Amino acid sequence: MKPSEMQTHAVDALDFFIKAMPDMPFTADDIIFEFVKKFEMATRAKALCAQYCPDKKLNAAQCRQLNTSIAANALIGREKSAVLVRHNSRIGKKDFRRIILHELMHIFCAKTEMDGTHFIDIYGSGTTPDNPEDEVYDGLVHSGYQVWTEFIAQYYAIMLTDGGSDNFSDVAEYVSHLLSEVTANNLDESKGSFAMACAHWLNCADLNDMLDVFNTSSAFIPDDVPHGEEARNALCSCIEYIYTQIQKPKPWKIDEEFIYGLGFKFGMFRSVNSFYLGAADLTTISTN
Repeated sequence: MKPSEMQTHAVDALDFFIKAMPDMPFTADDIIFEFVKKFEMATRAKALCAQYCPDKKLNAAQCRQLNTSIAANALIGREKSAVLVRHNSRIGKKDFRRIILHELMHIFCAKTEMDGTHFIDIYGSGTTPDNPEDEVYDGLVHSGYQVWTEFIAQYYAIMLTDGGSDNFSDVAEYVSHLLSEVTANNLDESKGSFAMACAHWLNCADLNDMLDVFNTSSAFIPDDVPHGEEARNALCSCIEYIYTQIQKPKPWKIDEEFIYGLGFKFGMFRSVNSFYLGAADLTTISTN
C-alpha cells in the first residue's frame, strides 16, 4: 500500500469512527496522520510530540520499540492529536483499517475515560515527564492501565472492523498462543499478549450463545497439568472482570478501583500461568 493510499484509507476509517462512536471528543480536523519508514518512527514521534503534546516525553526504551516493533502510535494532545503509522507496502486494507481504529480508540479513551481527564495524567506512569528515562514504575495501577488501554483499543478495533464475525473455534488457537506468552519473564510482552487475547476472545460472535461462557477457559488450560486449576481460575477471574466492564453502557469510563483490580488480577494470572507453563508441554497448549 502506497502512502497516498494509506492516507485515503486512514481518513475513511476516521470518518467511520467519528460516526460510529458516541459522545465524540474530537473532530476530523483534530487528527493528523503521518506515515514514515520503520527506522524513522522515533525521530518523527519526538517532533510530533513537541508540536502537539509537549508534555509527553519518549524514553530510550520507547524509542527502540517505535523503531523496531510498533506499527502505529497515537500521540495524544489536548487539542490536536497525531497518529504515526509505519509505512508498510504489503499490508492489506482490512488489517490497516484495524490498526487505525485501534489508535483512534486510544485517543477517544484518553479524552473520555474520566470526563475529559486522562487517567494517566492523574495516577502517573513510567512515561510521564517526571520519569523520562528507562526506569519505569510498574505498580498495580500502572500495570492494570496498560492491560486495559490495549484491550479496549483492540476490542473496539476488532468490533468495528469485523463486527464480531469470528466464532470461538476460529480464534481459540490464536488466543491460546497469546496466553502462552503471559509469563514472569517478559512483563511488557505479557501485558500486550494478554490484552490481545481478551480482545479476540470477548469479540466472539457466539460468546453469549455458549452454555457457560467462561468455562471455555478449559480449552486453553486443562485440568490434568500441574498448576492448571490455579491458572484457569485466575484466567476466569480476569475475563469475568473485563466482561463485566464491557457490559456497561460506556465501558471506556474507568476509575482507580477498576484499574487497580485489573492490575491485581492480571498479576495473579501472570504468576500462576508461569508455574503452569513451566510444568506443561507448550506444544500441547498451543494446539489444545
